[in-house]
Amino acid sequence: MITHYKITEQDVKEGALDDFNWILVESPDQTETDELRKQYDLPQDIFEAIHYPEEVSRMEVLQSTVLENALSIIVLDLQKGTADYVEERLHPVSFVLTDTLLITIVSGRSNLVDRILKYEEKQICNPAKVVAFCLLFIYSDYVNELRSLKQIIDDLDQAARKTTENDELFRLADLERNIVYIEKTVDDQHETIQELWENDRFIQQVADSELIYDIQIKNRQASKLSHIYRDLIDTVGGLFTDMMDNNLNHLMKYLDSAALVISIPALIAGIWGMNTGGMPGEGSTFGFFAVIFFALVLAVLVAIYLNRKDFTK
Repeated sequence: MITHYKITEQDVKEGALDDFNWILVESPDQTETDELRKQYDLPQDIFEAIHYPEEVSRMEVLQSTVLENALSIIVLDLQKGTADYVEERLHPVSFVLTDTLLITIVSGRSNLVDRILKYEEKQICNPAKVVAFCLLFIYSDYVNELRSLKQIIDDLDQAARKTTENDELFRLADLERNIVYIEKTVDDQHETIQELWENDRFIQQVADSELIYDIQIKNRQASKLSHIYRDLIDTVGGLFTDMMDNNLNHLMKYLDSAALVISIPALIAGIWGMNTGGMPGEGSTFGFFAVIFFALVLAVLVAIYLNRKDFTK
């Protein structure tokens, strides 16, 4: 679907076909794609990029014969939702920005443009500022998502100290998967944003140093949080491994001790059970019970010794 908007210093409203400076393209079909490519001499990849959460973020100058000073910017937004995996909520957003026109291409699942339209429109006075505010919202989404994951990390850290149940390990695996997607996406996008700040034309069009500073701060926050939480997850994963090893060591210690205790009466019974004659108590009525009693007492003494023994020395 293609919608035309008119951005002025006062507001943003739907524009007419002969009076607009922002084109919103949502989940375009092949006919719409071909129409826009032909009308503005655009490359195919800026339309294909919106379909893949693993898309590479990038910025490039387009050699369009129709648009002057056209700049292509592809970034990925992280939408809110109930999907288990982050990649299901990563939606690439493609911008084509010129001095007088902005083309925004999004998937139908993205609500980024709706948030722009509901924002304080008096602050969005030109196409470049639409891109800038989109970047601000995108990085705010990353920061909010990462902060929400911190509670899960804390819960898993506490669980790792008490249990090694499969459910907690599955939660850890899902969390690590999500953090990896966020971390790699933020790192990849950081290079694109740095290139954007070095583009003097874009900075001049935005003409809002405070807005640019806010985006840079959010970018740094997202990058720092993703790396910190990735390291924390590695620490929690290591704690789960150490706890499992420790539990296994305690189990093996118990089994080895139990085997040693059981082997004592088994050894005594084996010796007294030899069919060679001449064993003490062979002809006694109480010989069997005496051997059993002796074996049990010796086994109990060994068990007490092993229980008190400090195997760390």
